[in-house]
Amino acid sequence: MEVSKVSPADVPTARAGTAPATGQGSQSAPPIAPPGTQADIRPLDVSGALLILLAEVRAGFDLPVSIANPQSTIPQSPIMQSPITLNPVQAAHDLVEMLLQVLPENAGDAPAWTAAFVRAEASMQSSIERTIAIVAQWRDVPPAVVDAVKEARTLAFSALADEPQNPLWLRLEWIGLAPGMQRFWRRRRNARRRLTDPDYSSGSLDESEEFRR
Repeated sequence: MEVSKVSPADVPTARAGTAPATGQGSQSAPPIAPPGTQADIRPLDVSGALLILLAEVRAGFDLPVSIANPQSTIPQSPIMQSPITLNPVQAAHDLVEMLLQVLPENAGDAPAWTAAFVRAEASMQSSIERTIAIVAQWRDVPPAVVDAVKEARTLAFSALADEPQNPLWLRLEWIGLAPGMQRFWRRRRNARRRLTDPDYSSGSLDESEEFRR
C-alpha cells in the first residue's frame, strides 16, 4: 500500500449492517453510517511521519517492502499513531541503504552507473519533498513532526558526502553500511574526475584513484 495515497478523508468509520426486507411491513434497513471525519483520526507522530517518508522513497525506487530494515517495517495503517519507535537517525540510515541498493552492482559501464546515480539521487530528493508536503498538510501536525522528516533528509544527504569522518559513521548501527559506502564514494569520485579531466582513465569506476593515470 502506498502511504502517500492515504488521506484522513479516505478512512471510513465502521459501517452499520443492513437488514434485508422479509415482507410487507418489514422495517427498512438502518442507514449507512457517514464516513469518518477528521476528528476520528489520531495525530501523526514522529515515527508515523518517518514511516511515510521511507514508504515514499521506497516507492520512488520501486523497491519491495522486504528491502526495508526489519525495525522499520511499515504498519498496515499509518493513519494511527505508529507503534514503532523510529527517529531521524534510523530513518536516514534506511534512506542511505535504499539508495545503495538501487545503484548498479557493476561499475564497468561508467556512464550507466553515473546515470543511475543521478536518477536515484533525484528520485530520493523528490520523494522526500513529497513526504514533507504530505506531513505538513496533516491535521494538527506538530511542527516537531515536520522537522523530524527534514532532519532525516539532512542526515541522509550529509552521510552520502565524501567525508567519512561524519559522526553518523561512528554509530554501531551504521558500521554495516561502511563497505558499500566506501565503494560508493570511490565510484562517485572517479566519475567526477572523468567529467572534469579529459586525460583521466576511462576504465572501471572501481579502480583505485592512484592508479587511474
